[in-house]
Amino acid sequence: MMGLLALVVAMPIIAVMLSWLLPEHELWTHFSENLLSSLIGSTAILLLGVGIGVTLLGTVLAYLVVMVEFPGRKWLEWALFLPFAIPAYVLAFVYLGVFDYSGYAQVWMREALGLPGFDIRAGSWAIILTFVLVFYPYVYMMTRASFKRQKINLIEAGKLLGAGPFKVFFKISLPLARPAVAAGLLVTLMETLADFGVVSLFNYDTFTTAIYSAWGDFRSIEVAAQLASLLVLVAFFLIYFEKRARGQAKYYSANVSNIRPYHPKGSVGWLITLFVFGIFMLSFAMPMLQLSIWAWGAFADEWSDNYIDLLISTSSLTIIAAMITVIIATTLALPGRCKRGSIWLKGMVRLATLGYALPGSVMAVGLLYGINQISVVNVYFGGESINHIIYGSIFLLLFAYVSRFMAIAYSSIDASAQQIKPVFTQTARLLGASRMRLIWQVYLPMMMPGILAGGLLVAVDVMKELPATYLLRPFGWDTLAIQTFELSAEGLFERAAVPALMMVAFGALIMMVFRYLDKKSYKAS
Repeated sequence: MMGLLALVVAMPIIAVMLSWLLPEHELWTHFSENLLSSLIGSTAILLLGVGIGVTLLGTVLAYLVVMVEFPGRKWLEWALFLPFAIPAYVLAFVYLGVFDYSGYAQVWMREALGLPGFDIRAGSWAIILTFVLVFYPYVYMMTRASFKRQKINLIEAGKLLGAGPFKVFFKISLPLARPAVAAGLLVTLMETLADFGVVSLFNYDTFTTAIYSAWGDFRSIEVAAQLASLLVLVAFFLIYFEKRARGQAKYYSANVSNIRPYHPKGSVGWLITLFVFGIFMLSFAMPMLQLSIWAWGAFADEWSDNYIDLLISTSSLTIIAAMITVIIATTLALPGRCKRGSIWLKGMVRLATLGYALPGSVMAVGLLYGINQISVVNVYFGGESINHIIYGSIFLLLFAYVSRFMAIAYSSIDASAQQIKPVFTQTARLLGASRMRLIWQVYLPMMMPGILAGGLLVAVDVMKELPATYLLRPFGWDTLAIQTFELSAEGLFERAAVPALMMVAFGALIMMVFRYLDKKSYKAS
């Protein structure tokens, strides 16, 4: 049953892989001879830079807000989640508008300070920095949840043995949090692989831009899908090598511990506050200020009752897709059968979590191609085509969301499941607990932080998803993301700031709900 569930979720990915059965030799030869080597190099540089950046920044921020007491810690702990609400392409066009050669920041630097100008699109540093500021919350959220669940006995023992904060971090806290760090890093790298908006704005060539070029310029879905299949292979090997590096090591955790944070001496606490607040300013406060300035002058002309419909469509799709995805991911991540299952079952689960490496547009094409092939088979055996029933339906769009974002929910939930000690399962079994009782009373309560984190990640990403929504949405089901894209594509940044701010507010509301449920789950634990 679990294998069949994973197989259904993985259907668009399988359809993309099957595209190699219908190769276009001439076009593929052109791509492989002229573009492939440069695409591999630029994509590798981007992945390496973003991977190092989000790992360092997300882990350090998570450790500081959990283990160190500094001024403003409580509100900054939750403020660091807010960049989730800003789509990557929105942050990109804000920074380009401010720091491009003609932007007011560079104009001021040249005229007031006499400094030479620079091209923010030159090289890879600016795009890597943009991705790090957008995606560090993936590592931060999952690592923070892991730090909060670490056993206080180990940390206090380290302190009694004379270990300082740095030694405790590297010797105790970081090794125990490794599954969460790895889960956040994998999701970040797959998000980076699949991004199109940011790389196109920065004129940075990656596999994703080549996929859109093959599809949009050369009208070849087959070559686009074949290039996308390479992204799936990259995602598969990222997961595989992380598992191999971990080996047979286990990273169990206890229930929530009331960890007593360090109290730094002198001005160290204020320096930490300055660092954390600076990250918050760069990733959220400054972009929000710029969007507010743009929206202030355009709100009166842009606002209409249509925005109420956009908000209803966005919220409905977000809530339903997040709930379905979390339910399926929790089912696949439960300790027990799937963990001890066959190689085929484990492979299906892994395949079902690779959709995040695909651009939303290619995921949509894979889904449409798969549905069409099912219709062809059904007609061949005397049935009717199902295309007219499924195409343009809410069901198809939700299917795309679930398949696209399964990796986010599964990574977060699986990281929590890995910290459940086998002794809990063994004790419950000895007491005669059934499988369902074990799930409801042991597994789900202990996995709840990961479930909530995964649900938040899915909800925010569904809200921001653009290509899949644009291609598969039913007639009249526009969203805030589509409105933002259509206005920004025409260069109307001031008007685009209005729906962008609504997306940020909606994302902030999701995080407030998450904060409330997160506190309840920790108290219950």
